[in-house]
Amino acid sequence: MMNSGGLEVRGPERPLFGKQHCPRCSYLLVAPDESHHIADRVVRHMWTCEACGTGFSTWVKFQPELGELHCVPQCAEAA
Repeated sequence: MMNSGGLEVRGPERPLFGKQHCPRCSYLLVAPDESHHIADRVVRHMWTCEACGTGFSTWVKFQPELGELHCVPQCAEAA
């Protein structure tokens, strides 16, 4: 699923930037407990609902920008 911001959204079928609600009680969550870079352009968010205590995770896959340069590990070492 793509949203207008150029992000592929996984997990709950709603954008992760802006509003995230608890899947159990629908409480509005402001920020994840943790965020981890798990792959190229992929971030996993770990959430805990402040209202009911439900824990869950979501992830976002960022699409490359037009003209973005891709750096493989060799070029990062050369820099």
